[in-house]
Amino acid sequence: MQLSHYIKAYPHETPDHLVVYSTKKASISLIPEKIYSSVENGSLSPEDEASLSKLGIVVSDREAEKREMRLVIDRLNAKNKGLNVSVIINMACNFDCVYCYEGKLKGGHYMSGETSELLIDFIKERFSKDKNLLNLDFYGGEPLLSSDLIREISGTLKRFTSDRGASYTFSLVTNGSLFRRKVGEELVRSGLTAVRITIDGDAETHNRYRPFRTGAGSFDTIIGNIKETHDLVKMGIGGNFDRGTYERFPLLLDHLEKEGLTPDKIYEVKFGPVAKRPDGDASPADYTDWCLSVNEPWVLKAGRLLREEILKRGYNTPKIMPMPCQVEIADSYVVNYDGVIYKCPALVGRKGFDIGDLRTGVRDYSGSHRLDIWKNNDCMECEYLPLCFGGCRYMAYVRDGNIDHPDCKRHYFDATLETFVRQDIKYRRTPQTR
Repeated sequence: MQLSHYIKAYPHETPDHLVVYSTKKASISLIPEKIYSSVENGSLSPEDEASLSKLGIVVSDREAEKREMRLVIDRLNAKNKGLNVSVIINMACNFDCVYCYEGKLKGGHYMSGETSELLIDFIKERFSKDKNLLNLDFYGGEPLLSSDLIREISGTLKRFTSDRGASYTFSLVTNGSLFRRKVGEELVRSGLTAVRITIDGDAETHNRYRPFRTGAGSFDTIIGNIKETHDLVKMGIGGNFDRGTYERFPLLLDHLEKEGLTPDKIYEVKFGPVAKRPDGDASPADYTDWCLSVNEPWVLKAGRLLREEILKRGYNTPKIMPMPCQVEIADSYVVNYDGVIYKCPALVGRKGFDIGDLRTGVRDYSGSHRLDIWKNNDCMECEYLPLCFGGCRYMAYVRDGNIDHPDCKRHYFDATLETFVRQDIKYRRTPQTR
């Protein structure tokens, strides 16, 4: 047996022990150094071999393991029994965020009834007989400005999947200002299961970054709506920070607790940096405090700090685990309000990144989206490959103007993974021991 190519080992406070993390299995193990060393000298016991194999720490052949990694996404796609479609149902919004991700794309654009019918036909065609779960993620703009159309689409698809013996669910990414109790109850009856609401730090910071179009603050309205609706669906809270605001985000967590929105009421909390948009796509306020890469020192510092603040208060945040880019998932699409089809919400409206439309269908995008970009020697030799798969195509596009090269995250994981693993041990679980 050999040590897996996709592991990282760190010292542990227990003498002569190592914390071993499998980037392939997302397993955390506490292993005596003598057992770890016995792998290399060929003296591993059958009992230890079985345990470490299950955890992804040892393999029979490292080169064969790397060859198998080349097929991992193909196998994932082959086993996938679901179809996921992100729907940009409008480009309208009642907020005036200083860093608005839609930029010049934003406006009073709504999906028409005709386009929604084409969307339903497209989904029915793609929902093959082997599928058992259909999920839609409604985005905007602000999707709740189109709540009637969301209910119409969902009603049709819910009946369709029911007749097929399958399930239909949908989720929302919303600014939260319109998600009131009555609205939530109506949408739950239509299949709503999860909502992610964006809050950018404490009240002062949030109101400055995410005001209503009138200029009024939105923080109190959002908090009030969450208190009214948290019991209806899985309620997630996201937030976008920059180098001048990330230290204010723990104040938001304190406020949630003060308002009774404790970890048992909030499903997940995740904060991320405001990412730069492509050149020429300036925000209304010429916002410039974005990040160009997750490898920037202030982004690394902010990520470690905020994850610790979330976990130590008992809130859930995503684990560090294998997560292929949405572009790589075969049965995952993004449909814009005008019927144009993409593979990633961040690439909507970007020239050259559409993959078809609802009238003509999906064309081959393997070349235009570089589906094999991570199958190069550098990536295949990287122990972080299962966590990265070539990184984010949008960030590569912003940085380079194209996606011809991977968005390498080696520096990011070198700087953060050990901290994240130790955070999970401290706040979430005791590592498996051998």
